[in-house]
This record gives sequence, C-alpha cells and structure tokens, in this order.
Amino acid sequence: MQASNDIPPAAGPAIILVEPQLGENIGMVARAMANFGLSELRLVNPRDGWPSEKARAAASRADHVIDAARVFDDLAS
Repeated sequence: MQASNDIPPAAGPAIILVEPQLGENIGMVARAMANFGLSELRLVNPRDGWPSEKARAAASRADHVIDAARVFDDLAS
C-alpha cells in the first residue's frame, strides 16, 4: 500500500528528558537525536532553566532540535 502524498511522514518518537541536570547533557541528546533523524525533544523541568547556551554548544549542529525543544513544568503536562 502506498502512502498518500497528503499525509506527512511520521516524525518518529518524541524524546522526553525529565528534570535534566546539565545543559551539556541536553545538547548531547539533541546531537544523538539529529544523527538518527529525530527532532521532537521535550524537557520536563530542566534544573538550570531553558534555553541553555551550554546545551546549544554541546548540540554540535543539532540546533534545529534545540530550537524546537518544548519545555513542560511537570510530567503530567
């Protein structure tokens, strides 16, 4: 069965980090996500706040993942 051109391709799974402690870790996750074609990063209550320049520096050319990251106050959100 061929997919319809009207339906966008699946974006893949969302990656959710709950209470990440270091911006560098967030950036490295974003980099790994980009390597596998994933782009939906969700952050739940990051310890050092958001946005993070340390995350951007560690992302190494995965700025599109960092820029699109969504932040939530708690896991239930």
